[in-house]
Amino acid sequence: MKRLLLIALLPLAGCAVPTTGVVPLSDGLQKITHQGNGAWVSTEHLKVAAVQEADQFCTRSGKRVRVIDTKHTMARPLGGWPEAEVLFKCE
Repeated sequence: MKRLLLIALLPLAGCAVPTTGVVPLSDGLQKITHQGNGAWVSTEHLKVAAVQEADQFCTRSGKRVRVIDTKHTMARPLGGWPEAEVLFKCE
C-alpha cells in the first residue's frame, strides 16, 4: 500500500516550485523568485505563483500588492531551470 501511495505522489514532486520567499530590498521594494525544477515548467506558471505569494504577503499586513516589474528566464541547456522574478511593493 505504501509503495502505491509513493508511486501516486511521485509525479507531484516534479511540480514543486522552490522559492526565495520575500526578499526585502531598499525603499520598500520586495522581491520573490520562483524556480521550476525541470525544463518543462512554464515561466508563466512561475510568475503567477510568485505574484500570488507577493499578494498574500501584502495582504497579511493589510496592504495591497503593486507589481513593479517581472522578468523570467527560460530553462538553459547546460544547467539552469526556468525562473520568474517579481519586484513589488506593499501599499
